[in-house]
Amino acid sequence: MDFTKKRKTDENGDVSTAPPSQFTTLTPDDFRKLLQPMSHDHLVEILENAVVRHPDVLESLRHVTNRDLTLRKLFVRGLGGDTTTDSLRSVFSAFGDLDEAIVIFDKATGKSKGYGFVTFKHADEALIALKEPSKKIDGRVTVTQYAAAGHSAPFSSSNGGADVSARKIYVGTVPFDISSERLLSAFSAFGEIEEGPLGFDKATGKSKGFAFFVYKTEEGARAALIEPLKNIDGHHVTCKLAVDNKKGKHGGAQGPPGDNSGVPPPQQMQPGMFRPQPQPGQYPGYPGGHEPVVPRYNTSFSQYGVPPQLPPNSVGMPHGVYPDSSRYGVPPPQHHQAPSMPRGPPGGMYPPPYY
Repeated sequence: MDFTKKRKTDENGDVSTAPPSQFTTLTPDDFRKLLQPMSHDHLVEILENAVVRHPDVLESLRHVTNRDLTLRKLFVRGLGGDTTTDSLRSVFSAFGDLDEAIVIFDKATGKSKGYGFVTFKHADEALIALKEPSKKIDGRVTVTQYAAAGHSAPFSSSNGGADVSARKIYVGTVPFDISSERLLSAFSAFGEIEEGPLGFDKATGKSKGFAFFVYKTEEGARAALIEPLKNIDGHHVTCKLAVDNKKGKHGGAQGPPGDNSGVPPPQQMQPGMFRPQPQPGQYPGYPGGHEPVVPRYNTSFSQYGVPPQLPPNSVGMPHGVYPDSSRYGVPPPQHHQAPSMPRGPPGGMYPPPYY
């Protein structure tokens, strides 16, 4: 039996597996070192699980987010004229504690202007209220969003709601006797609706013959447009992307065909007219800015008062516009007197007198 190996083991002594007491816990700096390499998505996932399981983590989160008023204040539009602050508070208090609820009234009529503001005590409760942006208040379908300008809704599409045009549809030939709730129910079958129906009369709540819907996702809008013609309670309605309904509406009514020079088409020209009627003030030096009268000259002029052959340097100019017309037999505006003496023959030659 070899006692050498046993002796060496005894000389080394017993090895303790328990760490020293000063290394049993991690410091905040240690946790920071663990979290720094993680991505944003991983950190959010860890935090959301902690918030759900531990109420104290939720309170810590509220302590930070409640400082930002834009995360707690909502804007509500589409209110009826008879909606009061109390009815607005009654609807939104179901989602959490409120700091304020107010309807904006018209000072002259005493009626609601159709919108109001709601401020929650906690930002997470405002999020709950925004899960369903469309709410029925006093028989009217309203729309709720963040009050801060440019603050997008948190439950919009994956692209952050930037491209609303791909999610907004137009519904035409809407029956006048259909309710907004019935229309909302029909189009909710294709996907979650973020906003709508829009287009109902604010005073009466009746349909105006059309409506708009904004879906939360592009997929919902596309599903609603698979069948552009739909039958709702025996009524046919048409639907398409709302952006298509705006094509071709770039301003006022179009004028008659022309070259944008202000000259009427040939069929609208009157005899003796070779320039468009000027506007007041267009011709300086004449009272009221009226155009000077230019006489016509017998047989050397056509029925429009224009010389049969245009000057060489007038080629390419608009009809009726001539440079320096006084050089071509048309007297200038300020000189309309007839010549006092007839012109002599060319070259100054006169026939000899007869005796």
